[in-house]
Amino acid sequence: MMRFVLILIAVLALAGFALSQVPLGFALSRLPLNAMGVQWTQSEGTVWDGRVMGVYFRNQPVGDVDVALAPMSLLSFKPALDVQWGGAGGRGAATLVLAGESTYRAEDVRLEQKVSALESLSPDLRAIRGTFRLSGGSARIDDFRCTSASGEIRSDTLSLAARQFGRSFSDLTGTLACEDGAFRFVMQGAGPDGDTVSVNGRAHLQGEAEISVEADTSDSDIETLLANAGFAREDGRWSYERSSSQTAGAGAP
Repeated sequence: MMRFVLILIAVLALAGFALSQVPLGFALSRLPLNAMGVQWTQSEGTVWDGRVMGVYFRNQPVGDVDVALAPMSLLSFKPALDVQWGGAGGRGAATLVLAGESTYRAEDVRLEQKVSALESLSPDLRAIRGTFRLSGGSARIDDFRCTSASGEIRSDTLSLAARQFGRSFSDLTGTLACEDGAFRFVMQGAGPDGDTVSVNGRAHLQGEAEISVEADTSDSDIETLLANAGFAREDGRWSYERSSSQTAGAGAP
């Protein structure tokens, strides 16, 4: 038994050494990242410890991404990479796991992104500023389809916008999930006088994305803010819609 354990340790050590010599650029070229809309300008180092520079997801700049192989993941024969990124108004971290030939998992995802740096939003919405956050995130991708996802999302954009008019409003809060192969998020916020705002968004890895926002208010100052941000009023409610055909890329508010 001990001999078997020693042989197993030796094999794993050899595999770890071999992986440590694989150039990161070579490994990236073997993954379907371009099909998912991920592009980059250059890479350096190995899969054991490397960096990817000038990363974009669709038309959204991400910044530079540091990559490090998690050695203990070799024990389960499911290689995992600890990644951290920063730049372009955002930062985050996650663990990416190759769970099968066309199955990938993202675990312990944490990100923070400035709304003003989100290229997919209209200039009026970006001008409101604020920050979008995801905590405790996870996702599973099978054949380029989202099959499961979770996480808590929050943005202070709404409360910051209301503060400009001396009003109080809660942050937008919600959850991340999957629906028909796409990522879906739902966020809601409310004011003390019964005003409400709801946000619904969907995004496929192939690039199709859409977002809709509905607001219910009788406050004239808030209505002015909504009108200036590109909202339209219909049947007493204010709404804003945008799709990938309008944004030329996928993004999240």
